Amino acid sequence: MGTSTRILVVAFVLVVAAFIGSTLLVQHQAQTIDEEAARISRDIGPGIQVVSDLRAEVREVEETVSRAVETGGLSDEVAQARRRVDVLLEQALALPTDGPEAVLLAKLHGAVRTFNEASERALEQSRGGFSAEARRTVHSEVWRLADAAGSAANDLVQYDVSQSEATAGHIEAALARGNRIAWQLDSLCALLAALAAWVTVRAVRQIHRAQQQNEEMARRKAEELEEFAGRVAHDVLSPLSAVSMALGVVERNPSHAPDALTRAGASLARVRRIVDGLLEFARAGARPEVGARATVKAVTAGLLEELTPFATQRHATLRFDEVPDCAVSCSPGVLLSVLGNLLRNGLKYLGNAETREVALRVRTRRGRVLFEVEDTGPGIPSSLGMRIFEPYIRGPNTGAPGIGLGLATVKRLVESHGGTLGVRAGARGGALFWFELDEAAPFEPGQLPGVSLDRQVSSL
Repeated sequence: MGTSTRILVVAFVLVVAAFIGSTLLVQHQAQTIDEEAARISRDIGPGIQVVSDLRAEVREVEETVSRAVETGGLSDEVAQARRRVDVLLEQALALPTDGPEAVLLAKLHGAVRTFNEASERALEQSRGGFSAEARRTVHSEVWRLADAAGSAANDLVQYDVSQSEATAGHIEAALARGNRIAWQLDSLCALLAALAAWVTVRAVRQIHRAQQQNEEMARRKAEELEEFAGRVAHDVLSPLSAVSMALGVVERNPSHAPDALTRAGASLARVRRIVDGLLEFARAGARPEVGARATVKAVTAGLLEELTPFATQRHATLRFDEVPDCAVSCSPGVLLSVLGNLLRNGLKYLGNAETREVALRVRTRRGRVLFEVEDTGPGIPSSLGMRIFEPYIRGPNTGAPGIGLGLATVKRLVESHGGTLGVRAGARGGALFWFELDEAAPFEPGQLPGVSLDRQVSSL
């Protein structure tokens, strides 16, 4: 999973978590507000109403009892007023209460009961003909107890009012807290969404860029394939045409068969060299062998023996300086291919040079092994430079056979093994090709040196 994908997943999870958290918070705050509002509407509000009505009815009973004592009548009005007080008192006692409210309610209940007893005593005295004593009871007890009941009712109303204010404060605090956290979560969601959008745009751009690169690569590959096909067709068909012409000569004049067959064989050999070069270039892109090791002395000794006849045909000399006792981190076949291509290339492109020599120098330095192949030919134009290592690139005015894959093969092999290479003008006027490879560690005691050179070369 890429970095952009991980960021998108994390941002998506956080956005969803923030949204769910905001929803749960809103629901929790709404539930808290509903509970507090229900307490005001179901408990505190009705309690204030009932107690206020009860206080008013106590005053009504007080006045009715006072008139009844003074006039000696109004018994029905007193009874009705007292029934209303009893009903309101029952309603007040039925309401939900907390600890302090229950104490105040009990105090109110006791005060109302004491008031009712004093009122009943004053009425009994009035009905018994003791008007003066009844008036004294009203003045000394009924009025005082009515004030006490009203004070108790007022205390209960004030307590309910304070509870209502506190509950309203809780609701306001819950609303403010919910709004604040909701804004914070909304801001977080916006930031995460912006981050996710940025990552998405970046990922889309990367994908678009990768698509463009793939399209460009496919276009270049198509062009290379077209160029490759044209070169192969030209270089392969030319010697095949010579073979066809030689066979035609044999058919028309059998007496010229030996010479014609010789030319046909040479042309077929050229085709074989072209095909071998193509195969070698294709195999050069393979992944390097892990733990491979090539002894430089053994490889160079084999090359000197192999290429000496070719150098003799070119009227040239191969000169190998003293090779140090070292090894490089590649298979013997790879080193053989790289050095063989460079040495053959030097021998092929000596041109008309009077001094015809190709030299190989090897030396070690700082954990690397440097190889230099220098010839005495006309050299490489400075305009080519490192382009000489590209496929199908050949020096100007050369009549040597080939399709320009030898040096490209060298480049692919060296770079695939972590090495470097280059070309410059040699001290003797020709071209000097060089490359470096990592020096291989010496064999540990008891370790086998590996597969033989012949098998390494055949597996290349």
